[in-house]
Amino acid sequence: MPIPLEKLEGRKFCVVFVKVIDAEKERVQLQCMRGRASVDRGRVSCIDANGNAFQLPSISLTNILPSDGTPILKDAEFYCLVRVDESIGLVTRDPDME
Repeated sequence: MPIPLEKLEGRKFCVVFVKVIDAEKERVQLQCMRGRASVDRGRVSCIDANGNAFQLPSISLTNILPSDGTPILKDAEFYCLVRVDESIGLVTRDPDME
């Protein structure tokens, strides 16, 4: 059952970007963006401590889940997996973004 969007506003949120490296070997690359959820007219964004924002694709809204305590989520209350195209390079600038 999808999370009601109004429940997300201001909550600690983690967007987990998932890039499939090798589908046969089930290898993926992950990168997280942690911040606070912002809900505006049915759209959800994650805004990090520096003010950077990422708006979740509408298709991903049904993938928002409460944190299950997985270490990569750190202290996030909710998270969402977002698959990225293989042509997009994930870059880690900060150890907290891994």
